[in-house]
Amino acid sequence: MDKIKKNVIKARIEKLKTLIEKNRYAYHVLDKPRVSDAIDDSLKHELADLEKQYPEFITADSPTQRVGGRPLDKFKKVQHKQPMLSLIDSFSAEELEDWQKRNARLLHKKPDGYFAEIKIDGLAVSLHYQNGKFIQGLTRGDGWVGEDVIQNLKTVESIPLKILNSKFEVRGEVYMKKTVFEMLNKKYKKAGKPLLANPRNGAAGSIRQLDPKLAAERKLSFFAYDIITNQKLKNYLNPKTHSDKHKLLQKLGFPVAEGRECRDLNEVKSFYQIIQKKRDRLEFNIDGIWVGVNDNRTFEKLAVAGKSPRAAVAYKFPAEEKTTMVKSIINQVGRSGKITPVAVMEPTQIAGSIVSRATLHNWQEVLKKDVRIADTVIVRKAGDIIPEVVSVIKELRPKNSKKNFPPVACPNCQQKLVKQKSDQVDLFCPNNNCKIKTIRRLEHFVSKKGFDIDGLGKKIIAQLFEAGLIKNETDIFNLKESDLESLERFEQKSAQNIIFSIEQSKKISLSKFLFALGIKHIGEITSNQIARLVDNNSNIIEPTKVFNKLSKYDFDDWQKMYDIGPEASQTLFEFFQSKKKRSQFNNFSQLGIKIILPPKIKQTLLGKSFVITGTLEKLTRDEAQNQIRLRGGNVSSAVSKETDFLIAGANPGSKYEKAKKLGVKIIDEKQLDRLWNKECQPDK
Repeated sequence: MDKIKKNVIKARIEKLKTLIEKNRYAYHVLDKPRVSDAIDDSLKHELADLEKQYPEFITADSPTQRVGGRPLDKFKKVQHKQPMLSLIDSFSAEELEDWQKRNARLLHKKPDGYFAEIKIDGLAVSLHYQNGKFIQGLTRGDGWVGEDVIQNLKTVESIPLKILNSKFEVRGEVYMKKTVFEMLNKKYKKAGKPLLANPRNGAAGSIRQLDPKLAAERKLSFFAYDIITNQKLKNYLNPKTHSDKHKLLQKLGFPVAEGRECRDLNEVKSFYQIIQKKRDRLEFNIDGIWVGVNDNRTFEKLAVAGKSPRAAVAYKFPAEEKTTMVKSIINQVGRSGKITPVAVMEPTQIAGSIVSRATLHNWQEVLKKDVRIADTVIVRKAGDIIPEVVSVIKELRPKNSKKNFPPVACPNCQQKLVKQKSDQVDLFCPNNNCKIKTIRRLEHFVSKKGFDIDGLGKKIIAQLFEAGLIKNETDIFNLKESDLESLERFEQKSAQNIIFSIEQSKKISLSKFLFALGIKHIGEITSNQIARLVDNNSNIIEPTKVFNKLSKYDFDDWQKMYDIGPEASQTLFEFFQSKKKRSQFNNFSQLGIKIILPPKIKQTLLGKSFVITGTLEKLTRDEAQNQIRLRGGNVSSAVSKETDFLIAGANPGSKYEKAKKLGVKIIDEKQLDRLWNKECQPDK
């Protein structure tokens, strides 16, 4: 073929790609289709035919490449550049007011305005673009580490594959429309396949399919809600508010959910009521609205508390409620020995799933609500997740009902229950040899957030314990195929799979390893922080060496660390001074467990305390805090004599003057960069 004809074909392909992208933008972003579905399909068909004949003209951003690629063996795990934080839930106007008051105390005034938008009930994802191309798509995961599911995300037509030539990250929700959910379930029912539980599960399950073609069949959609960039986007205004971010996202080609600027909480509540009224008419499921401080600088200034940004809240709709009858109240024993009363009820469907048990939290709550056997109760899913008993309909109570009272002894080992503190409401089993406590600890150890041993579910763990095959965590790694095959209902293949999973789990990240141990008061975030304290010549270390390094910290050392309070500090100190725990770590080493350390970052700021004020030029406040902590530094919200450095950005606040009075060294963002790269020594 001559060069002229090839150029004509290439030009035609480029024109088709441009036109199809225009149609995509009009349909998904503007909600104003330019052409019929038939015409759009015809254009895509022509493009596919031309690319089939001339494969040298196929590019990664072509609409034909949305569905393709071989099924994957597994998803690659990737650390988020910024944690994907979760929101604090608010279920009433009063809770919303309390949220505003907390922020007003920190800012010394009420925020100047808010942005409210529909909160989609979908799967949170992070999309990374570089040089104009969609290069990575991550699930939220545990907030710190997600899975790269880009091949499945490419099948979502409302996600652009090519944008302006810049580097940025977009966050949003992948969701399944109600009509798609109903259509798929009809199709699956006819084919005798398992039905999808609800649209959210359908969306999440689709994105985690290893075969992109299966994901494409689900016809998912996407809404963007945030954009993160450290550079000014060419030809676009730098967003100063969350409202600006919405406008920018739309200009870039992303659909955004309905939202509006609100001058105060009264306008937020008005928007909430409007959305609540039309909730059932929307083509997708929502569980409330997102409310955040509109000004980006103020948003960053409020920073993060635990796992949640202070400047935003999820204002949830009242959870779906149902009535059902209580059959019995049982006392569950947790891994710490805590007793949780649970109502066993007649099964009922709430928010897309069958519920037969609901938490009563503690026995003070049972007495307060006066829940009895055979009572008709109102049950809801708190935050649409955990079923709980809201109240009793006493008009329907049987005449012969009897009041319930707290247990005196552990339902498993019969040990007398205690309160760990005199002012505490929770009851605990103090027996360290209690069978149920041990089983719960083992369940936690192998869970997804711990060693993540596939096949070792709750029933199997209990079965192995009852058979005497496992008594503690280290016994799990001594299991053999023959041990499992001797158990009831175990086949050779399932035994092989579990032993394979156990072997695979022997290589584990330090943060997951620490979380798996179930150290009291130590959750995911603190486990991540502790993991940063351990250094080594290589990124792999034995458990024994981990113990040796962490046993050097005393109570004061632990308490100096960010967000580690006195109770957690005491627990950590006692844990890493325990001879029994040292022996356990030695056993883990002998069993061949290898621990993967976090990416190596020099602890150039170790032991130094920082406070940030004003707006930084290159980094957001959260990014700066994260980078300081990664290098061993502590970040505080208030200036004191203990502060080593105040990092001052543009428009610094009262902290600047206080730092000058106290003689705290004041540095800018460039000096901070040199400091953590050790170009200047960290001195006061």
